Amino acid sequence: MPRLALYYIENHKIEIVKTLLGREKVLLNGTKVSEKKSKPGVEHIFSVNKNHFRISRRNPSQADKMNAYEIFKDGVPLALINVEQGKALHFLIFILIVGVGCGYLFGVFLYQLFFSPFG
Repeated sequence: MPRLALYYIENHKIEIVKTLLGREKVLLNGTKVSEKKSKPGVEHIFSVNKNHFRISRRNPSQADKMNAYEIFKDGVPLALINVEQGKALHFLIFILIVGVGCGYLFGVFLYQLFFSPFG
């Protein structure tokens, strides 16, 4: 299941993952606390230690890359940074480096195969 977001609130780890069936799950310290169909405007509501949390996906036109979700604690919005989003950039850079390296090796092989002197 790909993880869409990861937040840390008061020593609790909150993960938002997407299943293969198109559903969003909210995991609190690895335990499922909410699961709903993934669509705009869906709200996940759960409680932790007498605090009520509400997580909803932002409108795509208003969401920046780091915070696609709004989190409210007892009706007050929290300013949190999504820990998970930075990993996608590292993976993209890794794929780019591997692709350039493989292309270079393939080019060297073709050059030696067709243009190297035979004697």
